[in-house]
Amino acid sequence: MGEIFWYSDLREMWRPATVRLLLIAESPPDDGGDSERPRFFYAEPLSQADNPIRSVVKALYGGQNLTKGDREAPWLQRLRDGDVFLIDLAARPVNALSSGAGRQARRDGVESCITRATEPNPEGIIICHSPSYDMLSAPHRTAGLTLLHDAPIPSPLGDTRAQFIERVRDAVATLPPPEGR
Repeated sequence: MGEIFWYSDLREMWRPATVRLLLIAESPPDDGGDSERPRFFYAEPLSQADNPIRSVVKALYGGQNLTKGDREAPWLQRLRDGDVFLIDLAARPVNALSSGAGRQARRDGVESCITRATEPNPEGIIICHSPSYDMLSAPHRTAGLTLLHDAPIPSPLGDTRAQFIERVRDAVATLPPPEGR
């Protein structure tokens, strides 16, 4: 099964011309069929459950705490201007699937994810989900892609959010300074 069109269209709208830092998440979230308030890294307005964008902004830009109802566009613009882009391992939401079905969906997405990660030629990649890291780290390295961390980084959910923010900051610190900026 391919990606949901509105997800891919919205993601492409925020794609930078050059991708310096590529973030890879597990999958777009299941929005429970709520077309009025879809959940997705690139969808507005911010919902209570949108921990990935909230945590990425905190990790990369510090002090700002985004809250439910905040506009994401200024932050998405800042990410795009900073050459930061996020893709997903699995094309379809896996958070409402059984653990076995979710694992299979991630496995099914590995080859496509390697292709999508190679195309923008990022300077560095951060895999933002421990089970996804376990599936992707070896194939990414085999493909010659630069992972900025040698251990899994947990999802930015609940009690692992602070750890996510700290480990993403540590990983980003290993990127060389951007040229010409």
